[in-house]
Amino acid sequence: MSAPSGNPLARFTQELVDFAGGERRGIRNPFVMVPVDPPIERRVITRLERWAAHGEPGRLADWEAVTDASGTPITVTSVRLDGLLPDTSVFGTCTDLGPLDSVDTEAVERTLQRNLASELVSELISTELGANGVVNEQTSVLVLLGLGGLYPFTRASELLDALDRRNVNTTVGIPFPGSVIGGRLSFFNEDARHYYPAHRIDEQIVAGVLTDV
Repeated sequence: MSAPSGNPLARFTQELVDFAGGERRGIRNPFVMVPVDPPIERRVITRLERWAAHGEPGRLADWEAVTDASGTPITVTSVRLDGLLPDTSVFGTCTDLGPLDSVDTEAVERTLQRNLASELVSELISTELGANGVVNEQTSVLVLLGLGGLYPFTRASELLDALDRRNVNTTVGIPFPGSVIGGRLSFFNEDARHYYPAHRIDEQIVAGVLTDV
């Protein structure tokens, strides 16, 4: 299969299926990112959750019965990053600091920015991978959703770096609220920054394309 041209959401799901099936190879790991117009992130989350659950796939890539060269079937699982947040120890630490008027908010932000990505990945591994159902192989697709709800404490590049360090070998897809400017990721349309060398779809998912999938 090849990724369809035009609709970036359709291209995103198709490329995830192609990577999981071994038809494409990543720069390092099979990680795929796509920018989303921030106001419609929740609508995109809902659409991708339905796709992962195989409900109404519509014109998105159909992954049912797709296998890799050895015949291993691919699977797709969606995970809400903002749902993992309350289970991280850094979140617990920050919420146990006492009354808001006595908390150094800058210190809290620095603590979250320093630790959140690695702790989210730890939670992801403990709740989703291995014995919990998702095989740590390329044939398993993990779509990580709700990144915007973690702003400004972590970014897609930090999550992908943490996944790489923990030897997560699944095919990972991350829609991120923002855009691609000059080949760099602009999270929430801030100044573009360095990004993990993942495969990138440059065209932004906007409201109009959701009517096509």
